[in-house]
Amino acid sequence: RRRRRRRRRQSLIEGYQLRWLVRGTILAVMLLVVAGVVAMFMYPAELCRSLAVGCRSFDYVIIGAGPAGSVVAHHLSSDAVRARVLVLEAGGPSQRATGGSDFLYNNLTVFDVPLAWSYVAHLGQYHWDMGGDAIIAKVVGGCGVHNAMLYVRALPENIESWNMSEWQWKDIYDQYLALEHFQGSGETTKWHSMGGPMMTSAPIFKDLLGKKFLETTKNLGMPFSRDFNIPNERVGAGYYHFNIRHGVRDGAAATLLTPALAANPHRLSLSMFTLVEHLGLEATVGKHGEPVVRVNEVRGVDRKGRPWTQTIDPQTRVILTAGAINTPTLLMKSGIGRRQDLLDVGLGEPVVELPDVGHKLQDHPAVGLVFQVNPPLVADMASIYRRFANWTEEGVLETYPSSFGYPGFSTGAFLHSGITDARTPPPAEGEEQVLVPDLQLTVFPVIIEPHVMKRRLAIDFDHVLVTVAMIDPKTHYHIELEQEGGTSEVGARGLVHDLDLSSDVSPPSTKP
Repeated sequence: RRRRRRRRRQSLIEGYQLRWLVRGTILAVMLLVVAGVVAMFMYPAELCRSLAVGCRSFDYVIIGAGPAGSVVAHHLSSDAVRARVLVLEAGGPSQRATGGSDFLYNNLTVFDVPLAWSYVAHLGQYHWDMGGDAIIAKVVGGCGVHNAMLYVRALPENIESWNMSEWQWKDIYDQYLALEHFQGSGETTKWHSMGGPMMTSAPIFKDLLGKKFLETTKNLGMPFSRDFNIPNERVGAGYYHFNIRHGVRDGAAATLLTPALAANPHRLSLSMFTLVEHLGLEATVGKHGEPVVRVNEVRGVDRKGRPWTQTIDPQTRVILTAGAINTPTLLMKSGIGRRQDLLDVGLGEPVVELPDVGHKLQDHPAVGLVFQVNPPLVADMASIYRRFANWTEEGVLETYPSSFGYPGFSTGAFLHSGITDARTPPPAEGEEQVLVPDLQLTVFPVIIEPHVMKRRLAIDFDHVLVTVAMIDPKTHYHIELEQEGGTSEVGARGLVHDLDLSSDVSPPSTKP
């Protein structure tokens, strides 16, 4: 009898254990299903690429998460458009808001710190290996996370010279205002707006050399510009405005892309460390029977060098925002470009012949003028940069100096060289000639401009730098491809200039 009771008790225990095991298994399966559904809903691109499950179509695939890609992704995934968007980025995170972890202080990465912009430009692990003087970021945010943060709008004359009926100055100006959150006061605020996602602000620190520069230009009779973004006050010397928010870089990725990812994870996906190497193209027929060529797949490699392919549905549109160099390079490698360019590197006949792809590129050539000065003239900057230099030896800072929210310079000037051409609009009857500036001067109290300063933190405090840039150049560049190691892999060899000395350039004016 005792043995029977023992067996009965053991059977009851085993029954309870079995029931709980079944219930636990069912619960675990249900949780996995729910987690899978949530993951497929919120992170479809990651699951599709890594596990080949949950793959669904997108309305748009954007290649490149730089400034342009961030703006486009923000717009298309917004409630106003409600498109399903996938962004492919070859690099990784940069600013803290994008998931970056190269910290300088507490929760700020080197990309967040305005004073570190020149230092960041020399960190090779975050840039494309282009050779020469090209410094092109390979991270989320693109070159918007290592530039000097200047906020200088286009001029009406710049937009109108393109003669595009749907791309007029008023439309562009409205977009400037919609994006801006101006941190300032005074009479110039009427040319700005508040409430937009991107902050613009005057420098928090006005260096002594910059003040002396403005005193000198005033004594020479040069106009003082209250605000370079007032259309009729561009010519002259003054203080720059910057995309800096309370001492932190305010780039497009941090202010537009990251908030959009958080607000609309079911519509917007970002896949980092996803290098796109080739666009698959196929001939098809358009809505009205016209022949068209569409992208049917995107191919590349992940961070471990493993190949991947993203199929592109017929209704999906592919948008290239990979930058001025990588966008035409990708097009050419995929069979879109000038016929001879493709034949020269063994790519065969073009799928689509577009002769201007990779050609007619322009940049702002600049000359750096270095002057020796008495150290007291830059003493204010010396203390700031010595502290910054010490950070590289001491590690993550325990406190964040407010001076680190300053980009290292504050003043500049926009001038007209006296050379006029067909793009300078003639004055209306009875009005004075309005000169569009073609030169830009920037005054650096310390030699930090990355194209001039070839080494990180190679700074002295008895020399200053003035850069003179051409902002209306005639010179054109083009991209030349080359075969690497005799294989079919083709990359951009670099930019080659085509100097244009056309006859429409008038000689300098001899009038005083």
